[in-house]
Amino acid sequence: MRRLAGSVCACSLLLTAHIAPAAETAGIEWDMASFVRVVKPMRHDLDGRLPLFLWNFPLPRGSALVKMRQDGTLRRAIDQMADRGFVPTVEMGWEWTPEGALAMAKTLREAGRPVYLLIPDAQLIERDAYRDNPVWVAGPDASAGGRQRRWPCLPLADPRPSAARVRELVQPFKDAGIEVSGVWFDDEALPHPWNGVYEAQRGSADCRRRYPPGALADWTAFQRYVYELRTALQGAVMADPVHATFPRALVGNYYEATSSAAVPFVDEGGNVYPPRSLGRLDVLMPSAYANTPHLFRRSSAQQRPTQEWADRTYFFLLLRTVSTANANKPRGKVSVPYLSRFVRDNPAPEIRFGMSPGTYRELIRHVLLRGSDGLYLFNLGYPGSPVTPAESLESVEDARAVYDELLEHREFLERGRPMTYAVPAIDGLPVFWSGSCLPDRCLVRVVTLGADTRRVVIDPFPGLRVTLDAPPIGATYILRRDGGIDRLERH
Repeated sequence: MRRLAGSVCACSLLLTAHIAPAAETAGIEWDMASFVRVVKPMRHDLDGRLPLFLWNFPLPRGSALVKMRQDGTLRRAIDQMADRGFVPTVEMGWEWTPEGALAMAKTLREAGRPVYLLIPDAQLIERDAYRDNPVWVAGPDASAGGRQRRWPCLPLADPRPSAARVRELVQPFKDAGIEVSGVWFDDEALPHPWNGVYEAQRGSADCRRRYPPGALADWTAFQRYVYELRTALQGAVMADPVHATFPRALVGNYYEATSSAAVPFVDEGGNVYPPRSLGRLDVLMPSAYANTPHLFRRSSAQQRPTQEWADRTYFFLLLRTVSTANANKPRGKVSVPYLSRFVRDNPAPEIRFGMSPGTYRELIRHVLLRGSDGLYLFNLGYPGSPVTPAESLESVEDARAVYDELLEHREFLERGRPMTYAVPAIDGLPVFWSGSCLPDRCLVRVVTLGADTRRVVIDPFPGLRVTLDAPPIGATYILRRDGGIDRLERH
């Protein structure tokens, strides 16, 4: 594959958009048969790398998993997913049962696959940590249309009840002799600084005196204090109970990311975060979803949504989110962003664009070359979802194909240093590029989201400057310290 620019290599590197013909998508249902049909087997072994994660996968929950384990269909499904680079999580939410969770975990162990738990309790901290809170403040809640609610005084959180709940959830796996490799949480409630809690806290003299000096001086000070509090609570509630039971397990929570004054984290909605560490959590998990409200906020009478415009908008917003998170990734932590090609939380029914397959694949290439260690795919597709099974499984295949593609160059993913976290503004159809460097060579991906090939200048090593073509379909190069350039051509 390492040949001079312009040559055609005999190995495959998928650079073009995959657009499935109608015949390929006919009859696709939310089931394992369709999953196996649409999502192709990996060409490269993961060989110890993190698997791909899905929320969600086309398997039942609850006690049905016990029957599947008994008749062998659960093991067959796990093996089929593993062939495609995926490991299903042990889901402990929605219709889950302890028996079903253990059936999944035991079958994963027998299949030689790692066991990751998913605890999707959106109010894990808030519900119990403020259960006996003595100070409450009434105020409007913007997330509920301005309706009045009772806000707890945030500093009075007691993490012990929530931590006990986590210990109770993970202990049965220890008792069953199952080694858990990681636990993913989905806590999305208080403490956070949004939706009216700041105003409510300032409005109560009794609550104000519970804060350290200066924490309520202004919004910036409050935001920083609350995220420090959130980090401390997540350590006590999530990381500590899991690590006490499974010392080597990774622990992460949805949406959490590190931030710094030098490179503030910017979430997909454009919110800028104060400096923040992950504390005792192990995993950054920023959310990067192609969600229709992003388009609604940016559309106007002058810019009506089109697929091309939606792709450019999503690409910029989502790459910025992952880049500003990964730029702050501490040594010893890992990054597993949540990605989605389709989330249709429609504020306007005419705005239904997700990302096109080619642009989504391009986004994933850049996400991986910018220091992400794995991917958690928010694919939807279940019955009643605004995303069809065909769209869902095609987006899963998009991610699998790119992960497989880059495993051809796994040394860059595992030992390389990301070259840039910069994300140019989308005005003027800029060139986007990402790369990973070893001491003697760099793997670089370049693309323009416009219609014509453009050029980009890169300084991969001290004293070396190269100019690369950036076509609309993208191009991948290996740049050598001696000045050599290999363009990796598509098969």
